[in-house]
Amino acid sequence: MSSSPLPILIYSLFSLGLNILTGYTGITSFGHAGFFAFGAYATAILSTRYIMPPILSVFFASFLTGIAGFIIGLPVIRISGIYLAMVTLASAEFIRLLAINWESLTGGPLGISNIPAISILGFYINSERSFFFFLYPILIILTFVFIRIIDSRFGRSLEAIKDDERAAESIGIPCAKNKLISFFISGFYSGLAGALYAHFDRFISPDTFTFSLSILVLCMVIIGGMGTVPGSILGAIIIVILLEYLQPLGDYRLLVYGLLLVIMISYL
Repeated sequence: MSSSPLPILIYSLFSLGLNILTGYTGITSFGHAGFFAFGAYATAILSTRYIMPPILSVFFASFLTGIAGFIIGLPVIRISGIYLAMVTLASAEFIRLLAINWESLTGGPLGISNIPAISILGFYINSERSFFFFLYPILIILTFVFIRIIDSRFGRSLEAIKDDERAAESIGIPCAKNKLISFFISGFYSGLAGALYAHFDRFISPDTFTFSLSILVLCMVIIGGMGTVPGSILGAIIIVILLEYLQPLGDYRLLVYGLLLVIMISYL
C-alpha cells in the first residue's frame, strides 16, 4: 500500500474484523490474512471473470468471506491453545496455496491485474482522493454498526464467553452459536477490507497475503487495545506509521513485528 491515509482506513476495517474475534470473543487468530485474501480474490474474480459491477462484487465478496469464516469456525470453536493457533494459521495458508495453484481462476503466482475501479452512478473511484471520500464514510458507518453489535445483548454475551465460557453456558448463553456468528462478522469485515484493497490497488497476488499480514493485523489489535473499538483504529494508525519507518528493513520487518507481538502478549 502507499503512504496515503488509505491504508489506515483499510487496516482499521481489517483490525475491527479481527478484534471482534480476538478482543471480544477470546479466539486468537494467527491466520486472518486468509480472510483478507478471500475477500480480495472473490471481488477480483467476480468483477473480472464474471463482469459483476465492482460495487456489487465488493458486497458479495464480503458476504462470501463471512460464510467462509463461519465454516472455518466450525472446527475452531471446539479447540483451544496451540491447536487453535495451528488451525487458524493452516486455514490462511490453505487459501493462499489455493490462490497459487488454481491458476485458471486466480492467475496463480502472477495474480489478477486490471481489477476494475468501483463506480457509482457513472462516477469512477479511481484516484486516492476519490477512494478516500468513498472509504471514509464506510468506515464511520461500519464502526457505528460494530459499536451497536458490541453494546447489544449479543455483544455482551461474547465478553461473557471470553471471560468464562463454562459460566456463560450455565446461564443459558449459546456459546457455540454465538462464536460462529462472531466468525461470520469477523470474516465479513476482514473480507470487505480485502475487497476494497483489491479495487484500490487494482492488482493482487498471493505474495500480498502471507503470514506477515496476519501478524501485522494482530499487532494492531493488541497495541491498540483488545476489546476496544477505538483501539482497532489507533492500532492501525500506529502500525501504518511504523511501517513507513521500517521500509528500509525489507523482509526483516517480520522479525520486528514478531518481537513486538511477543512483547505485547507478555503484558496481556
